[in-house]
Amino acid sequence: MRFIRMYLGGESGEPGLTLYEIDAIGWVHRQVQIHAGGSRFAPEEILMQRPVNPEYMASHPAADEIEAAEFERLWSEIEGCRSFRDRLPDPGLSWEGWIGHRDGALRLLWQPNMAPATPAWTRVPGFNTLYCQGDALKVREIQRSLFLERPIHWCTAVPQAA
Repeated sequence: MRFIRMYLGGESGEPGLTLYEIDAIGWVHRQVQIHAGGSRFAPEEILMQRPVNPEYMASHPAADEIEAAEFERLWSEIEGCRSFRDRLPDPGLSWEGWIGHRDGALRLLWQPNMAPATPAWTRVPGFNTLYCQGDALKVREIQRSLFLERPIHWCTAVPQAA
């Protein structure tokens, strides 16, 4: 993974900072825009479903590449304020859920303390602790559903140890 911090202002010209976690082929796994009015996270407020060019981004005069530890430190300072957490009954507990979809239900797992034990769950880009049952196509559908604020039906999950 590559971690890029970009100092670009918001649409109104106020100072701003954007953090990116990008994999080797250019897919953004975590992204947040931080500005005076608050923070915007992907995929709740920002929908990015195509690869980016990390080489170009890192070479931008307003950007610098940072270490994973620095990214995690910054991420941990702001992740607690993301709007998705308001959609969970209790973000500190494990939950299973589903979102209605034209092809049936999309299954979710919120597991804040450990990764799921089975490979059937795929981490949803944008999160450390949200998983989807299915492949990359299902993950993109989950991202679109979160962006569109489709209802999530939650029930208590039994934590699954890795």
